[in-house]
Amino acid sequence: MESELLSVTLPENLSPALTDKLKLLAPGTYCVHRSWGFGKIKNWDTARESVIIDFKSKHGHVMQYAYAAESLTPLAPDHVSVQKVESGAALRKKALENPVAVVQDCIRSLGPQATADGIQALLSPDVIAAADYKKWWDSAKRALKKNGHFYVPGKKNEALRQLDAPSALGDSALEHLRLANGPKAILLSLGILAKYWPEIKSDPVLNEIAELLEATLSKVPKSQLPIQIELALARDEFFVQAGRKAETGSYAITTLTPLGSPALSNLLDALPGSRQPKLLEALRVGLPEAWPALFLGLLPRANGRVAEVITEAFQAAGRESDVQAAVNRYIRERNITCDFLFWLCKNRPAIYGQLIEPQLFMAILSVLEKDQFSEIKKGTKLYELVLGDKPLIAAILKDARVPDVRDITRAILLSPVFEELDKRSLLAAIIKLYPEVQAMVVGTDKTAAPEAGLIVSWPSLKRRQAEFEDIVTKQIPQNSKDIGIARGYGDLKENHEFKAAREMQGILSRRKAELEQDLTRAQGSDFAGADTSKVSLGTKVTLKDASGETLVYTILGAWDSDLANGIISYQTAVARALLNHTTGERIELSTGEGGLHHVVIEKIEPHEIDLSIPA
Repeated sequence: MESELLSVTLPENLSPALTDKLKLLAPGTYCVHRSWGFGKIKNWDTARESVIIDFKSKHGHVMQYAYAAESLTPLAPDHVSVQKVESGAALRKKALENPVAVVQDCIRSLGPQATADGIQALLSPDVIAAADYKKWWDSAKRALKKNGHFYVPGKKNEALRQLDAPSALGDSALEHLRLANGPKAILLSLGILAKYWPEIKSDPVLNEIAELLEATLSKVPKSQLPIQIELALARDEFFVQAGRKAETGSYAITTLTPLGSPALSNLLDALPGSRQPKLLEALRVGLPEAWPALFLGLLPRANGRVAEVITEAFQAAGRESDVQAAVNRYIRERNITCDFLFWLCKNRPAIYGQLIEPQLFMAILSVLEKDQFSEIKKGTKLYELVLGDKPLIAAILKDARVPDVRDITRAILLSPVFEELDKRSLLAAIIKLYPEVQAMVVGTDKTAAPEAGLIVSWPSLKRRQAEFEDIVTKQIPQNSKDIGIARGYGDLKENHEFKAAREMQGILSRRKAELEQDLTRAQGSDFAGADTSKVSLGTKVTLKDASGETLVYTILGAWDSDLANGIISYQTAVARALLNHTTGERIELSTGEGGLHHVVIEKIEPHEIDLSIPA
C-alpha cells in the first residue's frame, strides 16, 4: 500500500509535515477525530484530492487531504480501539485471563490520558460489561501493584504509567506512600517500600518518612490503638532495615503500649497473629528490667502463640524456673485459658515436663466446664485433643498416685462436660493404665459410692423419667416403623429416608443409654433442712464483690442449672468454690476470662424454690 501511495500525486501546496501525516492515513488505517471519534480510512479519492472515512455515525465521510492530515490521528494496529474491532473476542478473553497486559495496552494506547476514567471509557462496556467493571478494575489494580512495574496513582485524574526500568520501582513505592491516605493505607505502602528501599537509601527521604509516620501516629485516636501499634511496629522494622534505631520518643512502642496485664492482653488479642510476637519482642528489648513481671502477668490469658514467645524469652534469659513456677501456680489455681492448655498439651515443651501430671487434667476439666457457659466457645480443640491424644492421658497419669487417678476418674464421672460415649472412651483409657479404678466406673467401689451418685431435685428427676419413658414407649417404636417403611422404598444405598431413619435410631439408642445411666445414679431430693451454717446443697448464697455489686446463687442439684434465675448445679466450678465456706469468708471465683473475682459471703439462707414431687 505504501508503494501505491508513493505513486499518487499529492497537492503541491501541502507542507512537508502534512504530507508526511497524510501518508500515515493509508486506506485500511484506523484513526480518531476529536469530534467524530473512531473511524477507518476507506479510500482516497485522488480526483477530488480527498480521503474517505467511515466513522461510526458518519459512513463515507469525505475530507480534503489537508484537513484530514490536520484533524485525523492514525492509530497503531495494537491500539485497544483497533483490537476491539479486529479481534474483540480475543481481547475480552485476554482481559479475563491477563488484566495486566490489557491495562498495559491501554497505557500505550492512551498515553497521558490513561487515567482510571480514561481506561474505563476505553474498555467498558465493549470489552467488560459495566456491571462487572468495578470488580475487574479492583482485581487489575492489585495485580499491577504486585507486578511492581507500573505506577498506579491514588488519584483518579492522574495517569497510570509503565515504569521504564526496575530501578524506578523504589520511586513508585515512595510515591505510593506519599499519596496513601489513612494509617491502614500507609501501613500497606510502607511494607511495599521496604522491599525497594535498597534502591533509594537516602537519609533525607528517610527523615521525610519518619516525619510522615509520626504525623500519622499522632492522628490515630485512642480507640484505634491496635492499628497504631501495628504502624509503630512496621515503622521500627523499617528503621532497622534502613540502618536507624527503633523510635524512642513519644510514639515509641514502649510508650504507646499499655503495661497493665488486662489492657495488654486485650491489645494482643486485637492484633493480627503475626504481630503479637513482634510486639512482645519489642517490649522485651525496650523494657529490660520490667518485661519478666509483665510477661508473667500475661500468662493467665495467653493464647498458644503468646505462651510460646513468653516461654522462649524466659529460656533465652536463663530464667526457666520463673516461668515454670508461674505456669504451675496458674494451673493449680485453674486460672488459665483453653488456648494455653491446648498449646501446652499438644506440644508438651520439655520446660514444662514436670507439669504434665494430674493437676493439669483437673485444670483442663475446669476450663472446659467454664467454656460450657460462655457465649463464645473456645474449648472445642482442647476437648478433641483430650479425647483423641491417648499418649497425652498416659503422660498425665505417668507415675501418678492411685488416689490422684481416683480423683480424676471421679471428676470425669461427675462432669457434665463430656458426651456419654466420649466419657466411656476416656474412662476406658484410664482403666487400661490403672485397672484399680475399674470398680469406681462400674459402680462397685464403696469408697466412691457417695460421690458417684447424682443428687437431683424431684422436678428434674421427674422430667428425665418422662423423657426416658417417651423415648422407650413412643419414639423408638415409631422409629422402628419408619425404618420398616423406608426399606420398602428400594435400593438402600440411595434411600435417603432409610439412612435418616437409621441415623435417628442411633441417636435414640445413645440418648436412652445416657438416661438409663443417669437415672440409675440419680438421688431425688427437695433439699429441705439445708445446713445454713455453711454453704451447702439447697442454700441461697448472697455475695458482694469489691465494687459493691451483689451476686445471689441458689445451689441445687446436678440437673437444676438456670443461670437466668441464679440457680447453679453443685457440680459447677462456682458452686465447688463456695461449698463448705461460711458467712464473712472471702472467696476467689475464677472468671470466664482467666482472672479472679474476689467476693465475700454476706448471707446463707435456705432456698426458696418449690421442689416438691410433681403430681
